[in-house]
Amino acid sequence: MHYGFDEIIDRKNDKYSFSFKWQIPYYVTKRVGVENLRDDLICLETADMDFRVAPEIIEDLHGLTDHGIFGYSELPDRYFEAVVDWYGRRQDWHFSKDDISYYPGTHKAIEELVKKYTKPNEGVIVLTPCYGYHGDVEGTGRKYIQVEMINDGYEYFTIDYDALEKACKDENNTAIIMCHPHNPTGRIFTHEELVRVGDICRKNNVLIISDEVHSDILRKGQSFEPMMKACGSEGLIACTAVNKTFNLAGLAMTNVIIQDDKLKQAGGDNMYSMPTPFGIQAVISAYTKGENWVNALNEYLDGSIDACLDYIHEHLPKAKVLRPEGGYSLNINFEDYGLSDEEVADKIYGKAGVIMNSGLFFDDKRKLQVHRACLSSPRSMCLEAFARIAKEFENC
Repeated sequence: MHYGFDEIIDRKNDKYSFSFKWQIPYYVTKRVGVENLRDDLICLETADMDFRVAPEIIEDLHGLTDHGIFGYSELPDRYFEAVVDWYGRRQDWHFSKDDISYYPGTHKAIEELVKKYTKPNEGVIVLTPCYGYHGDVEGTGRKYIQVEMINDGYEYFTIDYDALEKACKDENNTAIIMCHPHNPTGRIFTHEELVRVGDICRKNNVLIISDEVHSDILRKGQSFEPMMKACGSEGLIACTAVNKTFNLAGLAMTNVIIQDDKLKQAGGDNMYSMPTPFGIQAVISAYTKGENWVNALNEYLDGSIDACLDYIHEHLPKAKVLRPEGGYSLNINFEDYGLSDEEVADKIYGKAGVIMNSGLFFDDKRKLQVHRACLSSPRSMCLEAFARIAKEFENC
């Protein structure tokens, strides 16, 4: 079936679009020190797709709208059955209804888990450069503890186990947030990596919170192993969601999986038990009817990523970038152009008019030399973005 991923949808001006992604470019560019912007900006900044949702989901949401009552809602058994079946089928990961708790979004879930299972002023470890969990950690009065990953010089990142073990041995550090697949590096951690991290954390009584919301977005030839499947359930909490997979982030439907009985007992009851009827129906529809759409999406993203990588290698030859194993982002290093941070940012954001996330957002020590591009837009838009950027760097 053709899903129309190439269609350009107006998310900036359409009266039914309330897109955060397309309303924040001026905030993002101010953060990197650029103020003079083109009017025709291209936003590759947020991990949010510019693709229309799977038609099966839309059809069911139309049915819900026709029903015409949107009152207080409760999760039915078929909701839990859909979640359990999806992960059992797609990832060979098996858990039960009683292991699932709903939260209104993954950031809210992580924030609440940090508050439940750690104490103020305790440290929460993050493997950096990494997607920003600062608000989830520091916003709760905890300390954000960075453990730098090892970069081979060509943008392939691995875990510094010595640094991780040192951080875990500090008794004040009581939890780690694992971003798996890792964002922005694009790594899918191997079975051996996951087991070793699990062993280090358990030996030092460090709780593991594994953020796996990108786990269905995989590049061709790659497979994903949930951390709980690799290491077992002891001292481990997993966050899953339809948000990234099905472009449903605005419905804020995150499912937290806990199989460890001690953690269940220590965490108490989940106060978030009343999602919207639209969120409930979207999850049921996505996990029971959306598989063909996800498969087609991954195939389309493979094509976009390969096309953009080919273009970058030819027209931005000094940029360092690798094909991601998971997710749909490219992490691009412009250091070899020999420009200052300000010059790199001005060329990309100011002159080219392309909005991305800089290394500042990911606690990357290279700051404005490295930028993440989310290729979750029509291919023509992504290629136009890199054509603009290449033009600004062609004489460098």
